[in-house]
Amino acid sequence: MNYPLTFMGMGIICLAALVVAGCIGTGPQNLSGHIVANESQNGSTVYVNRTADITLNLKENPTTGYQWNLTLTPGLVITNDTFIPSDTTGKLVGSGGTRVWEINAAGTGTQMIKAVYMRSWEPVTGNETAFSMTVIVQ
Repeated sequence: MNYPLTFMGMGIICLAALVVAGCIGTGPQNLSGHIVANESQNGSTVYVNRTADITLNLKENPTTGYQWNLTLTPGLVITNDTFIPSDTTGKLVGSGGTRVWEINAAGTGTQMIKAVYMRSWEPVTGNETAFSMTVIVQ
């Protein structure tokens, strides 16, 4: 009997089982009714129920002219767009804060949230800070 081949075959079977189990754990059976996302979810994929709410928080400093330009696919709808300053006293000139969007999943399928941090009067160069998140709505 060739033991190294037997152990290697068992290792391949175990590895395949782990890969399949990992794929199952991140799919539609883990649907969420509310997602809170920020810069750390850039490039991620989330699975949500239809009518789920998504709160997106991105750091922003509009006093410098830089703001997030947010775009959504038709199955997502912005229900609220608010800027929350970091300085709540109002005494700190030029301080930034956080742009908060409340987004509702209105349609099913693969949806996208994309944002570019830029000055509205400057041309897009491709070097801007960007955010994207894929939203799978079931």
